[in-house]
Amino acid sequence: MTSAWDARPTPPVRRIRGGGEAEPAPARRPQRVQLIEARSQPRDEGFTWLGVDIDGAFALALFLPMLYLSQWTSLGAAAIAGLTPLYMFVRRERLLKTLTPRAFLLLLPAVALFSVVWSIYPKDTLRHAVELGITVMAGLLISSARNQMAVLRGIALAYLIYMVHSTVAGGHVVVGVGMGGEAFSGLTESKNLQADIASCGVIVTTVVVVMALQRRAWMWALGGFAAIALDLFNVVGARSAGAMLGLGIALVAFAVLIPLVYAGKAVRAWLTTMLAILLPIGALSYQALSQALIGLGAAVFDKDSTLTGRTYLWYRAADLIREHPILGRGYNAFWVQGNTDAEGLWQYFGIDGRDGFTFHNTYVQTLVELGWVGLIAFVLVVGVGGVFLIRRFVTKPTVPLVFWIGILIYELVRTPIEVVGVLPFYFSTVYVFGALGAGFKRERGRPAASVHAAAAAIATPVLVSVTPQPAATDRWGRPQDGRRALRLVQSRPEDGR
Repeated sequence: MTSAWDARPTPPVRRIRGGGEAEPAPARRPQRVQLIEARSQPRDEGFTWLGVDIDGAFALALFLPMLYLSQWTSLGAAAIAGLTPLYMFVRRERLLKTLTPRAFLLLLPAVALFSVVWSIYPKDTLRHAVELGITVMAGLLISSARNQMAVLRGIALAYLIYMVHSTVAGGHVVVGVGMGGEAFSGLTESKNLQADIASCGVIVTTVVVVMALQRRAWMWALGGFAAIALDLFNVVGARSAGAMLGLGIALVAFAVLIPLVYAGKAVRAWLTTMLAILLPIGALSYQALSQALIGLGAAVFDKDSTLTGRTYLWYRAADLIREHPILGRGYNAFWVQGNTDAEGLWQYFGIDGRDGFTFHNTYVQTLVELGWVGLIAFVLVVGVGGVFLIRRFVTKPTVPLVFWIGILIYELVRTPIEVVGVLPFYFSTVYVFGALGAGFKRERGRPAASVHAAAAAIATPVLVSVTPQPAATDRWGRPQDGRRALRLVQSRPEDGR
């Protein structure tokens, strides 16, 4: 970087003999500084260790045990519980600054933890509430990571590994269709879980492919297309109405939002306003939408009108909610072995393992466990976090933000027939709170050097003023040479800038 100075001697201050006031030196224009070849340097994106991006490695290591949780059981839970604090330690320098604006998102885990006070099974509530807090924290960490591209690649790679294994070694389960039939369940005994995993794989891999095409990373793009085809094969084979509907809406959102990344702010603001109007309408029409979803499942997959017994579950849950309407029975304190009501429902549905069962409705599940206090906390967190997420997309749109909006839409669409965002060590909970946390500033890397940062800030010729500084003295009182200070000033119109 070189500079050319238009240096002129500054006329001294003239004094009038006879006690008159000092006559100020004539005003002069600031001296011109011409900066040439000022090149900005990119920020240091992400943590790296031995050439491996830590953000991407954490995302991969976090999602693999979540996807394999039904197979790895306690080992998978221990891996998740250990990885999250370790990643927090790696980011310890800026962790507090990153999490402070997102602190209100911890309201739901806080209510779950506090429910130990009135829980009918306090030990189970305490354990699962801590696990929920770890899961929520994991979501906030990955959405605030420096290198979002590495995070999404790590997640997509985890899904690819699981889906290849699941497709090769997976099995089928009998579903409640009119004439009898089977659905692909992969490595689990739940076709809905298999469809959920495959749908999330499509969503995250689609965004990875878009970013790969932008960067001309052809290997990632080709691998992504193959992974999407495999995921879609599993979605169709699992025959899950909720997963297919949510996936369809999420992909439509992608088709609308990705072009908006490159559109003007006014266009994004207009569409966001329309969305803000439609969301309350959709919330008020929740009952009608859930009934429409049930009808879709019955029509497309030839299911019975109860969606494989869900309506009976909700009927029983209504009685349970009336018994403890305000605070509920305690977080994760219903589906506990030994609970008479839970044992009866397990027996009715033929759940021999007596584990991994829910009310298949987010709001019903929350009301049973945490009452209206918990449901209000959940709705408040999703509502406020969603507003910040949309606001950030309008002001600073990016392709990763499109992913977080799309995955949040996918999860919320499924809330009437699945439990989403309130289960511990479940990837859907990570997605929901990761999306809500993405509405705030993410952690930034430090500039490579202060010189480069200055060059990036001043990339065009500017004007500066040169101000003489009074002569200084050393510690023995001896005068030192005067100095001049440079101060950036606003360019005037006649300067042509």
